[in-house]
Amino acid sequence: MNMINESPRVSFEVGSRVSIPRHKVCRLIEQDGELAVHIRAGHADPQLCRDLSVFHRQLLGTEGRWAQTWDDKDPDRVNHPPQGLGLAEATWRIVPARMLPRGTSCLPLEARGWFIWVIRAGLATPRLCAEMNNHLARIVGDGLWVQRWDGGTAHVN
Repeated sequence: MNMINESPRVSFEVGSRVSIPRHKVCRLIEQDGELAVHIRAGHADPQLCRDLSVFHRQLLGTEGRWAQTWDDKDPDRVNHPPQGLGLAEATWRIVPARMLPRGTSCLPLEARGWFIWVIRAGLATPRLCAEMNNHLARIVGDGLWVQRWDGGTAHVN
């Protein structure tokens, strides 16, 4: 059954004890109202993970700009390949340090239908960014998590 979680949580952790498949650098675990991103040591700076977690708390919990469409029949759905629906676009992009304010590890850029995480160079590996972009193509592009622009109501597709 599809349900809408209006205030989901997202957390990032590097070097976790969660088993990550040998051929991957991250593993996403989704539950009702929550998404945990576990990253293999050496692929993300711990401060980047802390900052991403704080930004997600603000964007999801305080501002309510995204909602999770939860389907308890498929708890591993975030790990399926993207279907290519293209409902919205979200990406991680590595940029030179000079492009961000001093001491800033990442910044969110958002407009209707797209979201970009700007990541300071050296804080995430290109391989991690590629894996996260693939996950985001599934999660955001296929409507597992939906944007609530201007505080609008999220709808299950």
